[in-house]
Amino acid sequence: MPSSVSFYPSELAAAIRDNWIAAAFDPALLPDQASLEQAADVTYQASLLREETEPVRCRTMLASPEDFRPYETVGRDGLAVMRFRRPAPFAAHELRKLSAAAGYYRSTLAVNRDAEGCLQIWGMIFTGTRWLSQIHDADPHVSPLPPNLAIQVVAPGHLIVASGHRRLLETSGGELLSEAFDPFRSEWLPLRFQPERASLLENAATAPLPSGIDGTRLCDSFVKDAAQNVIRRTLNLVRSRGHGGTLIYLSADAGRDAHASELFRFRVAFENDDATLRFRHLMRKLLQRVLEIGFEQNVPEVTWGIYRAMHDGQLAELDDALVEFAHFLADLMAADGALVLDRQFRIIGFGAEILGDLHVREIHRALDLEASRTSLEPADRAGTRHRSAYRLVSTAREAIALVVSQDGGVRFVAHKDDKLTFWPYLP
Repeated sequence: MPSSVSFYPSELAAAIRDNWIAAAFDPALLPDQASLEQAADVTYQASLLREETEPVRCRTMLASPEDFRPYETVGRDGLAVMRFRRPAPFAAHELRKLSAAAGYYRSTLAVNRDAEGCLQIWGMIFTGTRWLSQIHDADPHVSPLPPNLAIQVVAPGHLIVASGHRRLLETSGGELLSEAFDPFRSEWLPLRFQPERASLLENAATAPLPSGIDGTRLCDSFVKDAAQNVIRRTLNLVRSRGHGGTLIYLSADAGRDAHASELFRFRVAFENDDATLRFRHLMRKLLQRVLEIGFEQNVPEVTWGIYRAMHDGQLAELDDALVEFAHFLADLMAADGALVLDRQFRIIGFGAEILGDLHVREIHRALDLEASRTSLEPADRAGTRHRSAYRLVSTAREAIALVVSQDGGVRFVAHKDDKLTFWPYLP
């Protein structure tokens, strides 16, 4: 829930400093108070501007050219560091002018202090798009960034502050967002998808593979990590685009055509063929190739981290295909109505209007990851998109809804312990 007091540069700088210390990030990488206040002020003011018809959206990082040298590597995951011949002033209107060229998804503007102690923009760092799913978990094998202070301008009044890839805090409308969780790290959410994960792992283990490969196995959480990586990326894309959207997961039974038609009126419903199971097909190929490489490298158990360190042409193609799948899901969520999947990630349809006239009066707000503690609040505090999701999950109790509002807020909605519950999400 947002705090009730607006944060101005000095307060936001203090919050960044407090959170940075609490997170045990390197104190040597934390700028002085004056630089923190200037960074907070300039990025917030830039977020309120528009370039032509588009709101300003960009990423900045307080780092010197020397900070990037250890991270420059050869290969598809490396960074391209491009220095300006003449540094530009670190000002809101300068960010506005540069934001179109320094695309939010692919580049970050590099900032440091000049000899007089003022901040300046000294260059652009091309990062590629793989960072999108990594802001929550600093994976050193994917578009690495130094752990310096980074501030993302996402939308008007909406900033994300991080240490490299690791998110620190988030503001919206000048208010610090707090009391939110990452349900992907809970126990209850992965448990709902356990049969589908087991099926994929079983299929991968029984597929024709080189002799003796049974000496290598996949970590039990591998499929979970891969699936969550896709959905995190999808949510980041939808949040960044600012249009909002709803993603619905149905159980296998509820996902059948007859039942789904009772719950939704689809703008587009897909034929139930192999094309709608693209994620499952990609995952099967990925799991088999990972097992092959793990066997070749004499790895007894392949974890998500080990997989991200593997360098292989076929894996690179499959990884790119999963990135494109996330973009495809985000595109479908841009249509009015919900995107509906089953728990195998089969795409049932999109632009779905949620049917039914059940009126939900109250909903439980989770106060921890497992919703062992909740508070009851009126359902009508939320907008139409959220109330539609509440109504659906009240009817289809095994359904899970992920609702993204236009301002970037995300709620997970599900039944937990016989309570209709929502979790405010922050990655």
